[in-house]
Amino acid sequence: MMAVCSFLGHRHIYGHDVQLRLQAAVNHLVEENDSVEFLLYLWKSTEPFYALCLLAALRAKQCAPQKVTLTLVADRLELEQRLADKWTHPLFFIADRLLPLSVSKDRNPLKVLKRTVQWMVKQSTHVINGFYEDLFDRDDFVLNFARNAGVQIINVTAPELEQVILASSEQLPERQRLVFQMRKSGYTQKEIAMHLNLTVSRVQQIEAAVTKNLQKQLDSISSCIPKIPQKLSVCSIFALGDANYKNLCVFSNCIRFLMTRYQIDQFCLEAETVHSGFMFALQQSIPLYHKIPTRAVAWDAGSSELYDLKAEFCPPCDAAESIGGIPAVDCRISTILELMDRSMFCICDLSASAYAQQILAHIPQTRQAVLLDIGKNTALPKSEVLGEWSNSLQLSSIFPEGYILK
Repeated sequence: MMAVCSFLGHRHIYGHDVQLRLQAAVNHLVEENDSVEFLLYLWKSTEPFYALCLLAALRAKQCAPQKVTLTLVADRLELEQRLADKWTHPLFFIADRLLPLSVSKDRNPLKVLKRTVQWMVKQSTHVINGFYEDLFDRDDFVLNFARNAGVQIINVTAPELEQVILASSEQLPERQRLVFQMRKSGYTQKEIAMHLNLTVSRVQQIEAAVTKNLQKQLDSISSCIPKIPQKLSVCSIFALGDANYKNLCVFSNCIRFLMTRYQIDQFCLEAETVHSGFMFALQQSIPLYHKIPTRAVAWDAGSSELYDLKAEFCPPCDAAESIGGIPAVDCRISTILELMDRSMFCICDLSASAYAQQILAHIPQTRQAVLLDIGKNTALPKSEVLGEWSNSLQLSSIFPEGYILK
């Protein structure tokens, strides 16, 4: 059985165990189906909740590469404009498909976003939902769209936070509390406006105030809940090949991509990479105000020669580490596998590495490492690919004639 899954949720993250619940839902979906295609909207990958969705899908893909397909969905016109400027997104190196859509003749960004998300839901058999409906998020309209479309909804919301929202609603000012209760009872904004002798725009303003107050309550309560202990978020860098202009540009984009979406606590570099152009690119990509420590890692096979790691690698690195023991194969691949075991993300160039097969075989064993292969040129979208989609995905083929944008 084949499943197609998209994600819905708030821009922000509520609760400290969201990532665990997301990963559990994604893993269960993969286990229960012969194949799963995850649809991810490219322009939403910067938002915290969707960044976690992306991470969960990537981990599932690398643990079951034959079962999982990762498809990036993007607005076709905007994508064409960016590609014309030689723009390359790091996700192009880890996704299986890029799907450009023409879903709206109206270039209003909100309408384009709305119709694109609706199209993704319409193609899905499952939706993983992170919306708390009582927060009246302006984007949660698509959850009702999913219900009406008969899509199976998998909730990753926390029941205890839903109870917190209800309890916090009792502390709202009288007018806000009344609007909250009426909306929860099923009244539309128009019906509330008529009942309270208000304009619809005024009801919308009150709802926005309700959302803001409830979010403050959630944030204050979340800050008091003990956080689940997390391992250091490590990004390892190894087997990168030539430090030419193209590779350095892609490498820098990957570093910035990871830092803007995920909290990277440390960069670990294979010793062979430390004195290359990639180290300079790494230093230039880390903002001065956001210092992230770098560590050189080398294999110590018990040589009798005095090997001063700190003198050799610091600077440019902040620290150096020697891994001892008898390597299973050879020193270099043993170092790489050790780095993979401790990392959340790995950046490498498999096309330039003699250890590509060993690296790919080891990824599922790590259970958490996500591999960004900067040598995966086949994933880059070409102009002819966009041209191929231009005739097959017109507005009328996605939404039937007479479809009304609600």
